[in-house]
Amino acid sequence: MQEERYFIGQILWDPTILNKTIVTPSDFQGVQERAIYKAMLALSRENTVVDENSTAKKSGIPLSKVIDLKSSNIISSTWEHYQKVLIDASRVRAIKKTCERVLESDLPADALIDIFIEETQDVRGRMIFRPSALPSCIEESIAALEARIKSKKIPGLATGYPILDSFIGGLQKTRLYYLGARPSQGKSTLLMNLVANCNVPCIIFSAESSKSEFADRMIIREKMISSSQYYNGTLTEAEAKKVMEASSELYDRDYIIIHDEPNIPLARLIQIARDAKRYNKVEAIFIDYVQLLVFYDQSRPKNEQVSEISKQLKQLARELDVPVICAAQLRRDAEGKKPQLSDFSDSTQLERDADVAIMIYHIDKKEGDDSNRETFLLIEKNRDGRLGYIRMDYQPEYMLFREARDQQIPKKKD
Repeated sequence: MQEERYFIGQILWDPTILNKTIVTPSDFQGVQERAIYKAMLALSRENTVVDENSTAKKSGIPLSKVIDLKSSNIISSTWEHYQKVLIDASRVRAIKKTCERVLESDLPADALIDIFIEETQDVRGRMIFRPSALPSCIEESIAALEARIKSKKIPGLATGYPILDSFIGGLQKTRLYYLGARPSQGKSTLLMNLVANCNVPCIIFSAESSKSEFADRMIIREKMISSSQYYNGTLTEAEAKKVMEASSELYDRDYIIIHDEPNIPLARLIQIARDAKRYNKVEAIFIDYVQLLVFYDQSRPKNEQVSEISKQLKQLARELDVPVICAAQLRRDAEGKKPQLSDFSDSTQLERDADVAIMIYHIDKKEGDDSNRETFLLIEKNRDGRLGYIRMDYQPEYMLFREARDQQIPKKKD
């Protein structure tokens, strides 16, 4: 507790620390120290001078004890070091407390794992962000620009779709991407195509389909094998050969990780993503799809659950410094019309959190004739780039999306 007392002494010498620190009263183990710090925070919020007298009065701690904390040997400029010490100690206590609860519980293993993940979520994700002066930010920005100019590459991971990359600059670190569509309109297929085009370590959370189904689709796409014949087992000799070739080629892509847990709790997804980043060095996270993730508080309305899930996925992208790409369901009333940003199902938070929102847009030339369908990717939101249409060649039989050679703008429906 000596560090807690020293940190309070630093604040007494330099009260402006209160405006910069992320230490909370719960980070203090000492009851007296916690009361004093809580009083200091209250005084700061009230725009009242924080000194020995005001702190003693506000906290109810004798003035002599508060004065004892303001030693002449204290160096206030090292407050960030002591902040880290306090937060680390607080995290250790929280983890130990959770471990004690787990050890004392008679719940099954899966339930205990969920408890541990949920109760240590804040502990694992707690990060210290430091403010930076504008000149240092400009230096970083110019250095990144010079690196892009020198490499002549897009800033993010290539999607495998050059026109899309020209719009969004590839899949960029710390950003959240949403791919929106109604059911059976191709959002899972598009996400799978992005995974297939990803030439770096990545993980896909397939909450809707099993890992074997995902592997089937990868094989079908790889060599453009008829999906109907593949699933019916009526392959020709030539197609059977294609299956073997595709399997052989995909076998070497062990940098793609598939997690196919249905109804996966958000806390577990975040835990697995962190481990994948740490141990497998993944550079992208794909999720199919966001509305299928399970929020820990099921008593809250669905829109609030999806809203909180989206916020935490946004934080995850920043924390792990990777792009997070999620398929997302659109509302039922978006069926048969040009999708809009406001069409995301269950929560408007998705459109707010998205750095890039891409909708799948089908236009049927003839009513009920899918063979005469035009398909577009509609870039409805793009924080750092332009919006627009990309005409796609969508072949659901082969689980394949390609950019069309003809990029004619779609005609407005009557």
